Amino acid sequence: MDKIAQLDEIIRLLRELYNIQGNLNFKTPQYREFHDKLTDFIYKNHLEDSDAWSVISDNLVYKSTQFMVTDEADKILQCLEIIKRQLLSLTYESFWEYIHPKIEATTRDRFESKMYADAVEAAFKEINVRVKDIVKTRIGQEDDGASLMKKAFTVNAPVIKLDDITNSTGRNVQQGYMEIFSGAMIGIRNPKAHNNQTISKEDAIRKLHFASILMYKIDNEI
Repeated sequence: MDKIAQLDEIIRLLRELYNIQGNLNFKTPQYREFHDKLTDFIYKNHLEDSDAWSVISDNLVYKSTQFMVTDEADKILQCLEIIKRQLLSLTYESFWEYIHPKIEATTRDRFESKMYADAVEAAFKEINVRVKDIVKTRIGQEDDGASLMKKAFTVNAPVIKLDDITNSTGRNVQQGYMEIFSGAMIGIRNPKAHNNQTISKEDAIRKLHFASILMYKIDNEI
């Protein structure tokens, strides 16, 4: 279970405490489960010196003579949501270092404006533009989309050669990437270009990684 999923589980346990009748103290089983999972999460993730943990700790109950009240639970919940936002921010900011510079330049503003589908469409359009420019420069022909990719990466006299096509392994690699590039235009770029699609942030990140793999592959042509 990843950090965000663990934290969501802890938040769920805290929310369930609101529904328990009677006073909550350290001996209440549901509270102990919440407390133990929370403290384990904090120390495993080295959050014990954070401002959020300081507030959370001040509002936890540690003795059977103490009782948790709604105000204390509310403060803990607010701090857990702050920790979650911080973890999410770290998760999503760090992925850009793995994204191809051309893809980042084209998509980052869209992505950070939460225009996730537009960011993905822009990434694959950028691949299309780059391949189109190479093909036009080298053989003086113009094309677009899947047919462009087949022309550029065909095993028979490829414009963009990705492996040694004098042997079967190299030809298989060339053929495979021709189909991947072509499929990306059909299955990812075209549907977004023709329809108003909505995708999640996570799906956008996965597709931007995929676009970067293709762009880096062009960089490494032989």
